Amino acid sequence: MNPNLLEKRALLAIAVVCGLSLCAAPRSAAQESTFDWQATNDETARLDPTDYHTGRVFKFGDQAGNVHVDIDAQEQVTVEMAPSEEWSEAMRHPELLPRVSFRCVREHITKVTYVCDVAAGRPMTLVLRDERNSERTAVTGFSETSIEHGTVREFLSPNDIRIQYYRWSCVENCNPPKYQWIGELKETYDLTQALKVYDGILAERDGEPFSVKVDSPVPMTVAIVPARAAEELRAKPDNLDSALNGRMCMERSVRSAAFECTFDVADGPQSLVAVLEGGGKVPANKKAEVEVVASKCVANCLTDPEK
Repeated sequence: MNPNLLEKRALLAIAVVCGLSLCAAPRSAAQESTFDWQATNDETARLDPTDYHTGRVFKFGDQAGNVHVDIDAQEQVTVEMAPSEEWSEAMRHPELLPRVSFRCVREHITKVTYVCDVAAGRPMTLVLRDERNSERTAVTGFSETSIEHGTVREFLSPNDIRIQYYRWSCVENCNPPKYQWIGELKETYDLTQALKVYDGILAERDGEPFSVKVDSPVPMTVAIVPARAAEELRAKPDNLDSALNGRMCMERSVRSAAFECTFDVADGPQSLVAVLEGGGKVPANKKAEVEVVASKCVANCLTDPEK
């Protein structure tokens, strides 16, 4: 079997098993993931007039994010976000409450989907405040009780609130194909006037990217052509110019260069051809190097529409 083909299959197997980091160019034909708000945990709270409720702390690390919460309250509440450090300090020292820098303040809420943009790197706490004035509120629910910190609390006029939290997450096409640059060939050889041809290049999907590199002390022509054209060049190397006419995947008169091409499955087997430019003089004891790598699917390949 062709040793280049064996090497290529071995590299692909290693990439799949070891889960190598992915750096391939994106593929237009792959389906994009769809994201939407998904319900996560919920909580309930019971407030007397002027009471506060401390909700969830939102942390978004280095990336900013959105708060998305459903609020359903019996009586009107104010919903707002407070810097977590400021809010914690105000809970320990109530006289600091006027200094809390609230954001995204929504007043007179009974039922709403509450949203707020949270800056990166600064934890924010969801806060709800019962808007009723305790001095003007009639005693409507004195018999209602709740367990707080191991003690029984009786509410004068309970306001029952339900809070539903959401997160932004993938809901469709959540495991797209993943790609890795895999070596197709890498050859270092003594410079010669003879045309070099390397077979075994084949696209596994439409639009598959291939990257070609060449390093030579003298100008060279390097191209990827259909395998049938390469066979003809083996027999008649002098037909190189006509064989390369109209080809897109090639570079002429290059010493050190890298370029990319894409191929479809229907293009069939391809070959790399390399030759000194214009029959130039061959320097003694010098070598040239050619390399081709391709973006191959290494994970979630069955989600690829072509599979």
